[in-house]
Amino acid sequence: MSDESLELELIGCLQENRYLIVMDDVWDVKAWKYLKDLLPDDANGSRILLTCRLFDVAWAIKRHSDPHPLRLLSDEESWMLLEKKVFNDNNCPQELVETGKEIARQCKGFPIAIVALAGLLRMTELSRDSWTNVAEALVSQIIDDPQTRAYNVLELSYNHLPENLKPCFLYLGVLQEDKDILVSKLIRFWLAEGLIPKTEAKSLEDVAEEFLMELINRGLVIISKRRSNGRVKACRPQPLIIDLCMAKIKEENFFQPYASFPSSGYGFEFDFFHQTGPLQFASYRLAVYSNRNHFVQSRPSGAGTRSLVFFASKDSEPRWPYDISFILRNFKLLKVLDFECINIVSFPVEISMLIQLRYLAIGGYLTSIPQSIANLRKLETLVVKGLRGKIVLPNTIWRMTSLRHLHVSIHVTLDSDDEEELEDCFVLENLVSFSRLSLPCGGDSEWTMKRLPNLRKLSCIIFQRQDSSANHNQFPSLNLLCHLESLKIFYYGYHLNNGEFNLPLTLKQLTLSNFHLPWSCISAIGRLPNLEVLKLRSEAFVGRTWDMVEEEFLNLRFLSLDTLDIVQWNASCDHLPRLETLVLQNCRELRKIPPDFADISTLEIIEVNWCGVFVEISARHIREATGDVKVVIRSLYWRP
Repeated sequence: MSDESLELELIGCLQENRYLIVMDDVWDVKAWKYLKDLLPDDANGSRILLTCRLFDVAWAIKRHSDPHPLRLLSDEESWMLLEKKVFNDNNCPQELVETGKEIARQCKGFPIAIVALAGLLRMTELSRDSWTNVAEALVSQIIDDPQTRAYNVLELSYNHLPENLKPCFLYLGVLQEDKDILVSKLIRFWLAEGLIPKTEAKSLEDVAEEFLMELINRGLVIISKRRSNGRVKACRPQPLIIDLCMAKIKEENFFQPYASFPSSGYGFEFDFFHQTGPLQFASYRLAVYSNRNHFVQSRPSGAGTRSLVFFASKDSEPRWPYDISFILRNFKLLKVLDFECINIVSFPVEISMLIQLRYLAIGGYLTSIPQSIANLRKLETLVVKGLRGKIVLPNTIWRMTSLRHLHVSIHVTLDSDDEEELEDCFVLENLVSFSRLSLPCGGDSEWTMKRLPNLRKLSCIIFQRQDSSANHNQFPSLNLLCHLESLKIFYYGYHLNNGEFNLPLTLKQLTLSNFHLPWSCISAIGRLPNLEVLKLRSEAFVGRTWDMVEEEFLNLRFLSLDTLDIVQWNASCDHLPRLETLVLQNCRELRKIPPDFADISTLEIIEVNWCGVFVEISARHIREATGDVKVVIRSLYWRP
């Protein structure tokens, strides 16, 4: 939607209705000024609640009442919060209560300090001596200012981190150009920097996820978004912890920040502004926040720099193509290069000569990657953010045996013109995630699948060749990917032969779009023994009636139906015995949710987005019948 359409939608939703709007963590007046004229005041008891850390901003945006400073917690409230965070619903052992209350008192009523300290205590031995050591460390900080004391408590939590977790934590500060940090991107940076140790029992990605969960459990990081399977999709440090992170980055010279102007909003204290001429850096890691043109024209250099991460400023500069060929000459030892938001037209051959690269992200109007990319034998992550058309990967990609993550934001194909060259290709044993690969129907994909033996996550486009032979009308041999857990497929072509899916039994998550198959073909998916998440989008299946069959979808926990023409859904609680989340979106012909779903003991949430009114009613009936199923509705129809 355009901004104008969205404004009209919002006004239409709120007009003559009583509403409560909460704007949390407001940092400047602009957000409020933009929104306030869209909020009708019908004198009917509507309220707007804003929270803010900056008192001058709160005064600037006050409307009908003065800002209300939140009080600090009392000593008793502090202890109750600390006990709950450390022991959940259990009570603190009696021998630790006195020491625990002293620890809570030393936090001076700051909830964020208490939560962070609880994370530290959870990782500490449950003994009087261990807790006494923490209490004495707090008492030694004889600072009376409560906010300074809160900061010092957080610093204590940082100091008690295992040494291998400290650089992982500091990386969160580097990536907080937006509040939400994608976990997948964060983990790839950790891997490229060598921050994750290798183990025989677990993959590097699993170990990295455990590191993140430990930071979360210690209260230093909060979860902002979860995936359909419950795992963390995005996270962020809390505001006061960001301050700690920035201070430690500067103190330990972990990253050098640079901005081309002071009002970057990046969170760092910058040392360089409006500098003319070439920029020279001596730091090991460099984070740049600048407009693209200023950065490229300044021809920066860093003889010892190993990591260069660029964040484009949010300005109105045109995104024309840029020449980044100077990178090889000026940053010869790079291991990490993130130029995802600097647009280029062709892949610079100079980048292929940065033989130490572990992480490379580029973007722009690319159509192909040169064969010289194979010079990057140590490359583990390749991200290409294309802006149009498709991108062709060269045959030499099969020689890059260190690759773990290969991601292209648009249609990507593999160059297979030189069959003799292909005979000498290697197997990419380390590759665990790949998107968005184009695969032809039939047996032509078998060669590719056999060279991706350990792939765990795949996003692909399956298409039919113009040849109408039976072989080219069959599902590709994805069942050869015997470690695949997550699969997204968009289909482009005529109906598949018999609607047969050749899928690996290891699949846990599956997303299908545009297959236009009858519902009778869904049993091949329902029989997958480990399937936990299923998303059916854009007419993946067509037909007015879905008759579910028993002994299928026995382990399904998440089901999403999006933009399907289904009218009648015949199912009972026995067909989805472990379902936890049901999402229905743009299924406007659907008459109702099967009422028997109220008897699914595991069901936690039903989300209905832009469906018919009868689906909304049936969702509310299930909530009333169970008493504890959460129902979220985004309606097509505004009603007071």
